[in-house]
Amino acid sequence: MRRLVFIDDDPAELEDFARIVEGDYDYTAVHWPDESPKLFNGIPSPDVLVSDLYLPPRSGDTSPTAADRDAAVRRAKKVAELFSGLYEDPSWDDKRRLRETMKAIDESYATLKLQWSALGQSPDHGVILLKELKGRYPGVPLVFYSRKITPEDVVRVLQAGAVDAVRKGVLPKEELLARLESAQQLWHREGIRSIRNSGFNANVTLVSEPRSQ
Repeated sequence: MRRLVFIDDDPAELEDFARIVEGDYDYTAVHWPDESPKLFNGIPSPDVLVSDLYLPPRSGDTSPTAADRDAAVRRAKKVAELFSGLYEDPSWDDKRRLRETMKAIDESYATLKLQWSALGQSPDHGVILLKELKGRYPGVPLVFYSRKITPEDVVRVLQAGAVDAVRKGVLPKEELLARLESAQQLWHREGIRSIRNSGFNANVTLVSEPRSQ
């Protein structure tokens, strides 16, 4: 059976992914960062690596402080006010309402950033791990599987050498498994790196040098 390694800092996500790939892969869960040494010592080379992108650092306290929580509460209240006010002013035309909606969405993203920053999570840590894993497991495709991934993240991880990026909770089990299969085939047989960000209906495909088996 093919081997798959999944890396995530949330034990619940590790369990959920185990149910997705059960029967299709020999599955190894790596709880980040507690089990990070496992990645570089003792795990047989997998057929595909899957990792969250927004990871905390390997060391250090990543628990939110009271100040972190207060800042997130204030930002969340501001976002709620922005959304609740979109239709309160009858003088706004559709273009004004669209601009205000985009402002509310931008503020929502800022709220998320506060939340993951409080936990020490950053896409930088995922990209650093990707580069390390490319050295440890040359020729093994890596797929990012993250709830918070953005279009900008998609472009960045593609340039860094990931083969696909999938938003958690978007695809049904069968389609996710098909994406993993496709990632392996494209990487090894056709020499193509493809990122299809299902969360944003974006497709980006680049041609690269074929990977050695």
